[in-house]
Amino acid sequence: MGDARVSHAELLRFAVSVFSAMGMSADNAKVAADVLVWANLRGVDSHGVIRIPIYLREMKEGLYRPAGKPVMKQLLPATFQLDCNLAPGPVCMMQAAARAIELAETYGIGMGLVSDPTHLGALGRYAQWIAERGHAAMMFIAGLPLMSYHGAKGANSATSPIAIGIPAPGPEGAPLLLDMATGVASAGRIRQAALDGVRLPEGLAIDADGHPTTDPKKAATVLPLGGPKGSGLSLMFECLAGILAGSPIIVPRVNKRATRAPLQNAMVLVFNIKNFRGMDDYRSDIAELIATVKGLPRRDGFDELLLPGERGDREAKRRQRDGIPLAEGLYAELNKLAGEMGVEGLKG
Repeated sequence: MGDARVSHAELLRFAVSVFSAMGMSADNAKVAADVLVWANLRGVDSHGVIRIPIYLREMKEGLYRPAGKPVMKQLLPATFQLDCNLAPGPVCMMQAAARAIELAETYGIGMGLVSDPTHLGALGRYAQWIAERGHAAMMFIAGLPLMSYHGAKGANSATSPIAIGIPAPGPEGAPLLLDMATGVASAGRIRQAALDGVRLPEGLAIDADGHPTTDPKKAATVLPLGGPKGSGLSLMFECLAGILAGSPIIVPRVNKRATRAPLQNAMVLVFNIKNFRGMDDYRSDIAELIATVKGLPRRDGFDELLLPGERGDREAKRRQRDGIPLAEGLYAELNKLAGEMGVEGLKG
C-alpha cells in the first residue's frame, strides 16, 4: 500500500465541505481550505490537510471557533490590531493582509498585529497573496513553545516562522517567496514523519531528556535553526508580535499560569513599492538581480541555484499535474471524519 493521489480540485472541494460542516460561512470555508491545500500543493504537507483532525479536536475543546468574528481596531493611520478571539486563523490573516494593503496604498506602509487566532497555516500563502497584488510583504508569527531555546531542554520557545514576498519581475513570473521557520523544521514535520513511519534527519530534534533523536515518536521538541540565531529570532518575534499586542504566549505557558494564553499571534507589514520608486524600475531591478544570482558560478555538486520559493513553485506544478499525495493513514482518517460529519469523502 502507498500514498493516495488526490487532485488539487478534489482536495480543495473536500476541505471546503469539512469547514462548512464545522460551521464556517461559505466564503470563510473557501479561505481556510485554500490555505491548507496551498501548503499541500507546494509540498509543505505538515501545514496541509493533516491539520483538519487537529482543528476538529480543538473545536470540541473550545479552542477553535469556526464562526468566530475578528474585531478590527484601527490605531494610528497606518496601523491596526485584529483581535481574533480564536476565529479561524486563515480568515484572520487574509483580513489582516487585505487591510494592510489598503493602508499601504494610502500611507505607503500598512502594519497590523493579529492577536489570538487559531492556527494560521503556512505563512507564505499570505506573503505570496500580497506580492501577487504588487506590494512587498514581511510577516512573522509568535507561537506555541514547541522548540527548545538554544542550550535548554524541553519545549520553551516557538518555531516561529517568517515570510517575505516580493512581486514578480514581470507578468509571467512568480513572486520571490521566503517562508521559513526559526526551528530546524516545523513541529508539524515530526507529526508528518510519525504518520509516514520515517526517521527524522540528524540534528532536527531532541527527546524529553534533551538527547538527540531521529525517532519521531520519541522526539519531544525541535531544535532552533542555527542554534542561538534561531532561538534569538523566535524570542524577538514573541516581543514584537505577542508582547507588543498585550498577548504573550511563552511566559504564561512555560510557567504554567492558570490563565489561558493565545495559540499564536502575528505581525503583518505591507510596503507600497510605488511610494518609494516607480514600479517598472523596481521590477527591472528585481529581474536583473534574479538573473545575476542564477548566473553565479556554482560549487561542485550544485546543478543550479534556486531562488526563494522556486522549489515550491515547481512542486506545485508537479502536483497539479500528478495529484497531491496523502499518506494512507491520513487518507483513511479524513474519510472517517467525513463520514462522521456527513460530508462526501475524498476520491483518490
